[in-house]
Amino acid sequence: MEEDKLSCVYYFIDERGGNPVRDFIESLAVGERAKVLAYINELKKQGNNLRRPMADHMGCGIYELRPKDNRIFYFFYLKNSVVLVHAIKKIVREIPRGDLNICFKRKAMIETGCNHIGR
Repeated sequence: MEEDKLSCVYYFIDERGGNPVRDFIESLAVGERAKVLAYINELKKQGNNLRRPMADHMGCGIYELRPKDNRIFYFFYLKNSVVLVHAIKKIVREIPRGDLNICFKRKAMIETGCNHIGR
């Protein structure tokens, strides 16, 4: 059996204790949710070897998982973990700058210890 490249997949926890990425995933229809979870599982297996069309680098250490019209943004954390920081339904060709700024802000908050992460 092949060993996963990543040991943990964490979720960003906001200041009120909410889990926006998990909430987004749970709000999806069953088929879409299954696809997103399969992509997360593949990310755990392949780690930073995951490439297009499943994943892409967005800049400043932020990556996206690309299951159909959904986007799950993440960054690599510590040695062999990843943190899912934001999720959207993609409705335009370019990822809105505001959504990327949310990702950058959340990444910085986690890296400086200002926010929590959970499994």
